Amino acid sequence: MDAFAPEDGYRGGTAKSRPVDHPGTTTDYGLSKLFYDLQQAPLAAEYRRDPQAVMDRYELDDDVRRALRDDDVAALAPRVNAYLLRYYFGIRGMPDATFISKVREAGTRG
Repeated sequence: MDAFAPEDGYRGGTAKSRPVDHPGTTTDYGLSKLFYDLQQAPLAAEYRRDPQAVMDRYELDDDVRRALRDDDVAALAPRVNAYLLRYYFGIRGMPDATFISKVREAGTRG
């Protein structure tokens, strides 16, 4: 199965975690795919109702699952594109000012 051509549309089976190395960064494919797919309104609504059920469709390690449950911006930021990260926390209902504050705080720790 090709992860870029899911069998059943936006829900598409399991996204495999394939880190992509760039100088100084590692992107988690499964997390990025989840965030990208959540741009589809039906999946975003389902995620709001039952995040665990949606997460279970993606290959996410335990640290990522914990960070998603805890809305841990600092843990997720290094693993995913900033645009997708901001969109995700918008879906979660985090106000922009709070999100920006958490990103800045995470940057001072790293």
